[in-house]
Amino acid sequence: MKEPTLPCSSHPRAARRRALAIGTCLILGLSGLAHGFGVTPAGGGPAATSANPLAGNVAAARKGEELFGRNCQQCHNTRGHGGKCPQLVRGAWAPGGPNSDRFMFDTISKGRPNTQMGSFGLALSEEEIWQIVTFLREEAVRVKATARKAADDDDASWY
Repeated sequence: MKEPTLPCSSHPRAARRRALAIGTCLILGLSGLAHGFGVTPAGGGPAATSANPLAGNVAAARKGEELFGRNCQQCHNTRGHGGKCPQLVRGAWAPGGPNSDRFMFDTISKGRPNTQMGSFGLALSEEEIWQIVTFLREEAVRVKATARKAADDDDASWY
């Protein structure tokens, strides 16, 4: 009598297909898990460029200033001008800099690994985080205008 064999032992092609199917499921499962933890590939995706829903809202900026004072000022100094942690109104953090509003939102919400920047996603609502981002963007515009006026005053001829 002939010994029974497993289906894949007699068909190497079937074994390869099964291994490929298992590998594909594993990769898809892990990428779904990574997505659940907020891990995104370099370059982000559509959400990485999403706009601030409160941009230009003066009331939101005022509320953001209050929230910033209670939650962020101890590290980033008054009005985000820098202290023991980075300033948030010039350079890369300024409007038009490489750090988008979404990046700023995600940094506040999730924190930054291997830095002193902790996560505020449980302490603040999404609206409150956007209010802080709105405040910082408005403050950056104010800082830039003040610096421009000072430079213009320095260049003025007083003969």
